[in-house]
Amino acid sequence: MRSVWLSLALLLAALVLMIFTPGPASAQQLGAVLIWPVNPVIEADKQASALWLENPGKTPVTLQVRIYAWAQTGGKNVYADQQTIIGTPPIVTIAPGSKQLVRLTRSGAAPSEVEKPYRVIIDEIPVESAAAPTPGAAISFRMRYSLPLFVLGGPTLARDGKGSKALPVSPDLSWRVVTESDDRILEVSNRGVVHARLTDALLGTTPLAEGLLGYVLPGETMRWPLPASARTADAFEASVNGAPRAPINPQPD
Repeated sequence: MRSVWLSLALLLAALVLMIFTPGPASAQQLGAVLIWPVNPVIEADKQASALWLENPGKTPVTLQVRIYAWAQTGGKNVYADQQTIIGTPPIVTIAPGSKQLVRLTRSGAAPSEVEKPYRVIIDEIPVESAAAPTPGAAISFRMRYSLPLFVLGGPTLARDGKGSKALPVSPDLSWRVVTESDDRILEVSNRGVVHARLTDALLGTTPLAEGLLGYVLPGETMRWPLPASARTADAFEASVNGAPRAPINPQPD
């Protein structure tokens, strides 16, 4: 039951960032906090990545940083406690006009093949709760921010046909539309070793989302209910990981 509530809470938290589609090196003003990068990664040959939090406001901001393992089961996001990636410091108070470095550190070896996904959850804690905590008392949050974090494995770079140029590995995507209890659902599967971030998606001529549709993790399948207006199912296009929008192959019959 705890994992179900955790998944629901983090799904709601992810909506805070869903309307933004910035590049991996950009910063984004979210509520009272400026956060960058919004798509952090830990490279295969690195032990850590830097996450910057800045307070552009006029009062101090206290933030709690937690990191969860991220999986996808039955077409839904699932989150769980983990000890592999540690955010340091876990709680910070940032003065007005100041910024704070949070180091996202990997405690184990890099993934040998498939990248590992995580979610970084940043909660804004009311100053009065942070200043005078009471043992056993519940903490209320003002804002919650959810960031994807990917720990890259070895094969995130491939070689071209001549073996002379490193090329990013791409996800291996396919799609289909299924009907369940009169509801039509888009399924997108990823057989690759890296994630797919889908934006600017179209089913036929029907837009499915303004900006971010969602992520499909390596080896997983995600599902999205279709609007009633999405009747055409002969083509599905999307921008994948920031590339120009292009057709995605349908699943074979």
